[in-house]
Amino acid sequence: MKKIHVLVVGKNEAIVELLTRLVNKYPELMAQGTCLLEEIPSLCHSNTIDVLLLSSGLSLDQENQISNTMTQLNPNLKTIEHFGGGSGLLLSELNQALGIPLG
Repeated sequence: MKKIHVLVVGKNEAIVELLTRLVNKYPELMAQGTCLLEEIPSLCHSNTIDVLLLSSGLSLDQENQISNTMTQLNPNLKTIEHFGGGSGLLLSELNQALGIPLG
């Protein structure tokens, strides 16, 4: 089974690391995370990103720029804006975006 690649982007390193770890606990998913916007292109070239998970700290302009760039690379990209609420909410957001039950 092909893994679903998730890119976690936010400004708070601890939160990005936590979200990446939480996403990676699901065997169907493979997550990478970054707080450095300039790293995004290289992360996208190593794997096709299926899901963009936006975390806190990004400006609206940054979110739009990231989303637009990523959608050009993958028109079928799913974008999730996750700004907290715990791992249960994250699972629900992932399930809804992907249309499959995880875990």
